[in-house]
Amino acid sequence: MTTNEIYDVLTDAISSIIPNEWTIVRLNVQILSEGQEIEFDGTYLTPAGEAEPLSTDFPDEMVEAVQELYLHRKTEGLPAANRLQIDLTAQGQFTTEFSWDQEIQDEDEHFSKGGTVREWIAIREAKYGPIEPIEE
Repeated sequence: MTTNEIYDVLTDAISSIIPNEWTIVRLNVQILSEGQEIEFDGTYLTPAGEAEPLSTDFPDEMVEAVQELYLHRKTEGLPAANRLQIDLTAQGQFTTEFSWDQEIQDEDEHFSKGGTVREWIAIREAKYGPIEPIEE
């Protein structure tokens, strides 16, 4: 698959999973274990401007497309990335932004080596500071 074909799969999967009218969607992707594990979360805006959570029950083709995109970037010698942000408008315009998050990498390595949650919390707080509570 070409990079453009991959982007077509991604944008089609994103737009088809939203059950209501929408104006823009933001999908955040974490790429873990050298591209073997993919995690999604996101939100979309309704025409009234209300933020709604995006379902992440994507078909397997979506996960495979992200994995293939990861491999394309790697073989093309592009900078390492473990985060991908996709913004897509209802008119079909989209942007992508790849980035590296060392904390995600550290966490992934810790758990892939059999580390525990308790150990990770101590390591994470020592290296990155206390975990902030989520405000609702």
